Amino acid sequence: MFTGRALIAVKVLKPFSDWNQGDIVLIEDWKARELWEAGVVEIVDETDKVIGEIDKAIAGERESEPLTALPAGLYERAEFYLYYLENYVRLNPGESVETINVKLTKLANLKKKLRDLKMIRFNKILKAVMLRPNSLELLSRLSPEERRLYLQMSKIRNEWLGDA
Repeated sequence: MFTGRALIAVKVLKPFSDWNQGDIVLIEDWKARELWEAGVVEIVDETDKVIGEIDKAIAGERESEPLTALPAGLYERAEFYLYYLENYVRLNPGESVETINVKLTKLANLKKKLRDLKMIRFNKILKAVMLRPNSLELLSRLSPEERRLYLQMSKIRNEWLGDA
C-alpha cells in the first residue's frame, strides 16, 4: 500500500534516532505509518493541502483536453491521509466530538475528490488508449499507477485490433 514515494510531515513525540522530541520531519509514507502506530510520531495533518492539490488537478483536467501532469506523489499522499483519517477516528474514540467530526468531514471530502480526479483521468486514459496507444509523450504525464493502467490497456487494445 505505501511505497515510499510520498513524503509525510510528522512531529516527533519521543526521541528517536537523530530526532528530538518536538522536531518536525519529512519521512516516507511507510515509515510515517510504522512510527505513528508505534506512538513515536504524530502525523501533521496536511489533508487540506492535499485536497487543495486535488482540486487544482481537477480544475486543470477540466480545462485541458490532454492529460496534464500531476504533482509527484499526489495519489500516494492522498492514500496515506485516507489511511490516517480512517485510523485516527478508529483509534481515538475519546477525542472530542468536534475533532472527530472534522476528521470525518475531511475523510469524506478527500475520498470524493480523489475519486473524481481518478474518474476524469481514467476517462482520458481510455480515450488515449483508443487514439494513441503506447505514446511515450503521454507516459511522461502519467503517475506510476496510471502508466501501468495505460500500458496494459494499450497492449490489450493492440492485441484485440491486431496491431501488436
